[in-house]
Amino acid sequence: MRVQAIVDIDNTLWDFAPILYKKLKLLNPSVPPPEKWDRWDFFKDYVSVSDFYRVIEEIHKRQDEYGVYPEAKDFLLGIKKLGYFVVIASHRTKESELPTLKWLKKHELIFDELHLSYDKSILFEISSVVIDDSPFVLEKAKASGLLALGLEHPWNRQNNFLLFKNLMEILSFIEKQRKF
Repeated sequence: MRVQAIVDIDNTLWDFAPILYKKLKLLNPSVPPPEKWDRWDFFKDYVSVSDFYRVIEEIHKRQDEYGVYPEAKDFLLGIKKLGYFVVIASHRTKESELPTLKWLKKHELIFDELHLSYDKSILFEISSVVIDDSPFVLEKAKASGLLALGLEHPWNRQNNFLLFKNLMEILSFIEKQRKF
């Protein structure tokens, strides 16, 4: 039986929030900066849901223009070396698949499978760890008995998850868990 890890993209492998902020600010100058996004749906006070998702889709379709967190490549390599089947999973449309694949290849981010959908939980049954920033995804993963880990952000801080400052801290934690 394979051991599977689900790894998110936005705010996990790259710093998505500042780009999103810049784009949302064009729609409404009163949008607060990411360090003030103290809840997942902060945007509803500033832009419509349809505008929010349109902006996200625009960013995803231009994914290959953006960088990654400096440790993203080594993190994924480390997860792979621990024996995990790595599924990169993101809430994205199929139209963003090619830019996403181009971005993953450009930054030499290794993975076994790319899963783009609006329900990552369909992967939980065959997974053992989820690395994500969404409090909703982490909560579902934790409730399913998975190791739910993420990078610490203002929107997920108030929850009771295992959050870390960087990806290498997450990798170190997973390594320690695998030794048992």
